[in-house]
Amino acid sequence: MLYNLIKKEIKELLTPSMLAVIIGITILFASMGKLIDISKEEAKKKPVVSIIDNDQSRISKKLVSIISEKTEVIYQGSQEKTGLEKVRSSEKGVAQIIITENFEKNLLAEIPGILKVDWVMRGAGIMDTISAGVLEKSFLQLEKTILINLGQKKVISEKKAAFLEKPMMKLENTYYKDKVIPALSPNKIAQVLISQSVTIPVAIMMIIMLGGSMVITSMGLEKENKTLETLLTMPIKRRTIVSGKLLGSAIVGLIMAGFYLIGFKFYMDSFQIDSQHLELLGLNLHLFDYILVGISLFASLLFGLSLAMFLGIMARDYKSAQLLTYPITALALIPMFITMYRDFDTLSLGLKALLFAIPFSHPMMAMRNLTFDNYALVIWGTLYSFVISVILIAIIVKIFNTDKLLTGILKFGKTKNIS
Repeated sequence: MLYNLIKKEIKELLTPSMLAVIIGITILFASMGKLIDISKEEAKKKPVVSIIDNDQSRISKKLVSIISEKTEVIYQGSQEKTGLEKVRSSEKGVAQIIITENFEKNLLAEIPGILKVDWVMRGAGIMDTISAGVLEKSFLQLEKTILINLGQKKVISEKKAAFLEKPMMKLENTYYKDKVIPALSPNKIAQVLISQSVTIPVAIMMIIMLGGSMVITSMGLEKENKTLETLLTMPIKRRTIVSGKLLGSAIVGLIMAGFYLIGFKFYMDSFQIDSQHLELLGLNLHLFDYILVGISLFASLLFGLSLAMFLGIMARDYKSAQLLTYPITALALIPMFITMYRDFDTLSLGLKALLFAIPFSHPMMAMRNLTFDNYALVIWGTLYSFVISVILIAIIVKIFNTDKLLTGILKFGKTKNIS
């Protein structure tokens, strides 16, 4: 008897749909692990740089030697424009390092030597700034080398504590597409944009999951309680039923997500730079930008709820409806992790196609793209999401009009005819 009960329970729980969900989640987490492995490999690679030594002194040549050991040098000469062009045209180019004139002379006078760094930023994702982080660590070794070389000549005064602590000053600029961001390295810019890289994707994922799960479970409960049959027999247009379910779920989903965002904002505030700093850097968004983000989010949410209702049609009861929430969760998680780790521009063609094809991706990328004036991707992504949503809603309305919900043709799992 016990064996039969166990067998029955396993048969009910371990359905093809459950196996598909388990396999999907396994693939997702395996992909996340792969991304982490790639990050580790990226950290081991030498940054690609160009070097300009305008001082040609003993110390500057020593610094050039150290930089050359720690990096892959694609240009070393006196033409700053040529060096920068080579770095920007190289797919892996990270920065141009310029040792300024009188570098050694200033050091001997106990004045910090000036090192100019023109960074080339490919994207604002976590993996996009790994090479820049590796190069920044190398600069710490340059400072130690300066102190060692000066210490041998015994020209440093013990009273110059500030100079001993910081013998080298970096003047930084970052080139990102057609925008030049002064005084910040790619890593610092990524820190400024942390709310867009982490907060927005997580928030949108929560909105999609909350709204989608409500629609699917609602459909499952209505089938289980037989209330859907009653609703379909009432003199109400089927498209009105579909619209009511979608809009009602959207409103509740946005309200619940709003409470989540309020709590999450307090957590993220400690990582953000104030809006005045963003404005000075030219990285702030305007009212029109926020309107575009809102429209993109609405289009994505509309798709998520439509997909949830389509999946809910297949659910035969509350239990099977709960399982069907996993595909939506997976579709929200995939773009969330990709956009956190990589910018759209730095992805391979295959990943670009995958990311664009998932409507949930577009609001996750919208704020970062608008920050750097990439309006085309945001607008086309929003239009695509609306088109896919309209197609999906049309299919749902057609299914409602054909009464297939009652005949059991689209039942999820074992079909049952409802008499």
